[in-house]
Amino acid sequence: MEKTGDIYVTTEEKRCVAYWRPVDGSPDVFLCTMDSRTYNKHPHLRKMFVELALEVMLNREQEAGASTHYF
Repeated sequence: MEKTGDIYVTTEEKRCVAYWRPVDGSPDVFLCTMDSRTYNKHPHLRKMFVELALEVMLNREQEAGASTHYF
C-alpha cells in the first residue's frame, strides 16, 4: 500500500486537533478535535481520538453509508 500522508495531533487554544498532511504537498485537512484536558487526562480516550481521526481520513471521500475495507 502506498503512503498517502500522515495524521498529526496539535494543540490549538484549549483543544487537541487532528489533521491529515498529504504527501503530495496539498494543504493539511482538518479531521477532528477534542478538549485538551480530556485528551491529556484519559489515555483510553486519546487512543480513541486517534482511531477516530484515522477513520475520518480514510472515509473523507466516501459517500454516506459506503463501506471501505482496507484489510
